[in-house]
Amino acid sequence: MPDGLGVRRALRDYTDHPARRVALRGRALEPYRRRRFWAFGPAAIVHKPAWIYGAHQMAIGANSLVLHGTWLSVEQPAWELPTPVLRIGDRVGIRPYCMISASESIVLEDDVIVGAFSSVIDSDHTFSLGRPNVMHNPVETAPVRVGRGTWLAERVAVLRGADIGRCCIIGANSVVRGEIPDYSIAVGAPARVVGKVTGVDAGAPPFTASLWGG
Repeated sequence: MPDGLGVRRALRDYTDHPARRVALRGRALEPYRRRRFWAFGPAAIVHKPAWIYGAHQMAIGANSLVLHGTWLSVEQPAWELPTPVLRIGDRVGIRPYCMISASESIVLEDDVIVGAFSSVIDSDHTFSLGRPNVMHNPVETAPVRVGRGTWLAERVAVLRGADIGRCCIIGANSVVRGEIPDYSIAVGAPARVVGKVTGVDAGAPPFTASLWGG
């Protein structure tokens, strides 16, 4: 049994390092997540989400971390599509208050990092039936892919049909629709390629199995 000093040190450790509290809670919830999701990898964590809808159509890879306030949704029209509709790879990091909404197919490949308040959506509302409320009209959909190792900075919007290559950097507040080649630096609304990422091999093996590089 730990003595009183050991217990106080352990409590102080969890107070000083919030990520350890997140990991502890994640381990406790992992069996529940595995039952609910189509696939939920070892040591994956979904921490205090704002919303989870259609989890049976979601796959989250090993050692991935989805932080608090994130909205994860596979919309009901996609429930009958081949599983899973939303694929999140290994070692993916999603910072707080993001939104991911899949109506056809969204893939975040291994090692993708998503900045806070960002959104990834594979559908657009329409007025195609002439009804004056977009919720009463069909949506248009197209698959979205974010390639391995890409970093989406804060408040990025990835829209229907976006295909972002591997090891890209997408600047803060950018809006992405269409194709971004591998190793691109892209910024703006709409996002345009302004530079090239160098010194990294998108095909290299992971430095470590965990999300953290230490």
